[in-house]
Amino acid sequence: MHISRVVIKNFRNLHLLDVSLEPGMTCVVGENNSGKTNFLFALQLALDANLSNYSRILSKEDFSNGIDISTPQQVFVGLELTDFYDEDQDEKVKELALAQEWAVEENVARICYRFRPTSAVRQAIESEERGSTDLTIEDYEYELVGGAVTDEDGNLKDLSEIEWTDDFHVFVKIGRLSAFRVTFLPAIRNVEDDLRRAATSPLSKLLDVTDIPEDKKNELVERIKRANDEVSEQSEIKELAHDINTSLEESIGSTFALDVELGMASPTFSAIARALRVLLTGQGLDYADPSRNGLGLNNTLYISMLLAYFEKRMEQDNTAGELLLIEEPEAHLHPQLQRVLFGRLLAKECQIVATSHSTHISSRADLKNLLVFTQEEDALTTSCKPVATPKIEESDISDLERYLDATKSVLLFARRVILVEGMSEVFLVPSLVKEVINVDLEEHGVSVVPIHGVHFEVYMKLFSDEGIRKKCAVLTDGDLKPSDADNGEDVEFPRIKDLKELENDFVEVFHCKTTFERAIALPDNLMVFSKAAEELGASQVSRELKGYYDRNVDLNNDERKQAMNKVLNTAKRFGKARFAQVASKYAEYAEELPIYIKKAVNWIIE
Repeated sequence: MHISRVVIKNFRNLHLLDVSLEPGMTCVVGENNSGKTNFLFALQLALDANLSNYSRILSKEDFSNGIDISTPQQVFVGLELTDFYDEDQDEKVKELALAQEWAVEENVARICYRFRPTSAVRQAIESEERGSTDLTIEDYEYELVGGAVTDEDGNLKDLSEIEWTDDFHVFVKIGRLSAFRVTFLPAIRNVEDDLRRAATSPLSKLLDVTDIPEDKKNELVERIKRANDEVSEQSEIKELAHDINTSLEESIGSTFALDVELGMASPTFSAIARALRVLLTGQGLDYADPSRNGLGLNNTLYISMLLAYFEKRMEQDNTAGELLLIEEPEAHLHPQLQRVLFGRLLAKECQIVATSHSTHISSRADLKNLLVFTQEEDALTTSCKPVATPKIEESDISDLERYLDATKSVLLFARRVILVEGMSEVFLVPSLVKEVINVDLEEHGVSVVPIHGVHFEVYMKLFSDEGIRKKCAVLTDGDLKPSDADNGEDVEFPRIKDLKELENDFVEVFHCKTTFERAIALPDNLMVFSKAAEELGASQVSRELKGYYDRNVDLNNDERKQAMNKVLNTAKRFGKARFAQVASKYAEYAEELPIYIKKAVNWIIE
């Protein structure tokens, strides 16, 4: 059984969210304050039996911005559960027993959290005993409900259509819900302390679900008793007990004194389990407490133990579905370890929802299991499932799976994106823009992302009203031909016309008539490239470019072209990316931006 759909209405910055989830692991990405934590908490509101009653009682600030609770409103979290019945799988009996009372169709069940006016208030409004414009937060209550809601014609209402006046006929009991196990691991976590404390350690949870035979437990208890007796009989221990006894009697008098003996409490298996600690050996450690480790390794240890606990718990008779919620599993982890840990999470059968700011994780996630949250101008959040974007085709998905590596997946996190062909633009565009027109792209939340080619179409399709709702500017050469491309006649490259057809309110194409290196080699900028050529050892080119710069106002068209070609040829000679990297150090000498770059920047930050 897994959550296949989530509908959230009026909860914090999630004014209206309707997303589908696949089995396995879902990775939720987005910039800060885009609602990722709110999304996890909404899942807890509807499913987590361990969430306190107090946590489910919302305040007026928990309603989305602009909602006036003085008139009847509701916060709504609706979940659809699927895959809980299979006549050929006996292990689904427990899931079926839990979910069938919430079923709305074959193999589809609904469970919902609602925070709306109390039943007494609703009845009073309906009978006109009180008005419907003077409600306070005290007039609201939460409820956990399940099953179907139908319209006047008896048709099943969609989750997104359920209003505050609609009534469910099944109330969910927390006791029943506890069979669906939810574990939440927050972003700010002290795993070292949690590993040490029995109440919070995954070791305690593992011991609870580990099937240890009763005779083995009793044998262990007897061994500890014998060890306790040996300790108590030691002469040094008896002498110390006598000293404490004497001191106590002197302090409070014989009337109130108690006899003192030293020993260990009578052991029970639960006491032994609570006393067990995780000890580590290897890499310079010998039976060491986890406090000797760094935060990253302890975080990995904690999550690994939690996953082992999940696997054992899935085998128990009283478990009917599981959900692991993790905020930022990458916390404190080296990038390589992030990918290793995420690979293990992906391999688990239980459903996992993880939020992340790590490109190393987002690049490893299956595209079908990726959710992108975007914060709109009104501080509300929209969501996008890239594979569900209308223009994305099956071939595009395979392209995106290959190309959304740790560098290019930055576009999923940035507030605004400028897509460019390669690293030359990455090095030079931000520095030239900042120097010439005093715009810091990073401060505006703009990331310059190289796609290492001219295949912009597949990325452009991601940005639209139905897709990722953030601005994306495409900067490209006029011929759309990579510098390292084969010149064969049978090789076809995209055309500007083709890219222009993909433009919409969120994506626009800005192009020059030549190559990037020639476009930025304007007369007023030649000192930038003269300095770069000098540093790289091309002293003759450096002198020639400086000569052109000194006469920049008098250059004729042929001389301008010669200067542009010298910049381009020097870039090719030393490698375009290397030349651009060096040239960016001398951006302070730049005085002019190509028109197409200036237009792109003005559009992206407006």
